[in-house]
Amino acid sequence: FDKLKDMIGGTNMVAVNLANAVGGPYFLGFISAVAFATILAVVAGLTLAGASAISHDLYAQVIARGRTTEKHEVNLSKISAVVIGIVAIYLGYVFENQNVAFMVGLAFAVAASCNFPVLAMSILWRGTTTWGALAGGLVGLLAAVIMVVLSKAVWVATLGNPAPLFPYDNPALFSMPLAFATIWVVSLMDKSRRAQRERAAFEAQYVRSETGIGAVGAHAH
Repeated sequence: FDKLKDMIGGTNMVAVNLANAVGGPYFLGFISAVAFATILAVVAGLTLAGASAISHDLYAQVIARGRTTEKHEVNLSKISAVVIGIVAIYLGYVFENQNVAFMVGLAFAVAASCNFPVLAMSILWRGTTTWGALAGGLVGLLAAVIMVVLSKAVWVATLGNPAPLFPYDNPALFSMPLAFATIWVVSLMDKSRRAQRERAAFEAQYVRSETGIGAVGAHAH
């Protein structure tokens, strides 16, 4: 019987069990309450942010192109919150024994593969186009997620396969350059009128991003 291996929650419960060993049930209750309040606040914030992104940014702005109602957005946001919660609970159960600190590092790796290349290229390279940014962000996201799934941390430790198909636990070293390359290639291939307008507007956008000149001022509400 290995206490650390057979512990519910794995190594993520070390601090809670240490509190029980050092201070008894009272200290255990205090640490558990603090941990629960922290988890509740973080999960609530992430759920609201995800639901708002789906209902307002993705649906209202991209899919419906602004032709929607506030009531429809609110209803979609509620449905999205429920779906996100169900998916989060399922993934939490599947990855119960994964170290939380490692999972946080993976979140930054995915962000570095998806968000950073798009932001950096759109600010610093005049040739970046919308299609290039979209393709690069999508390729970076998919590459990072796939590499994480095929790594030892998930493919072996979680899914029970004998050997990993991707030798490294962190994918950013490979997925981030892939995203940069995709943005560059797709932007060079984009010869549309929209791409020409975006390239022509780069100077104004660059000055605005670096100095704030021309930014929209505050409005009274």
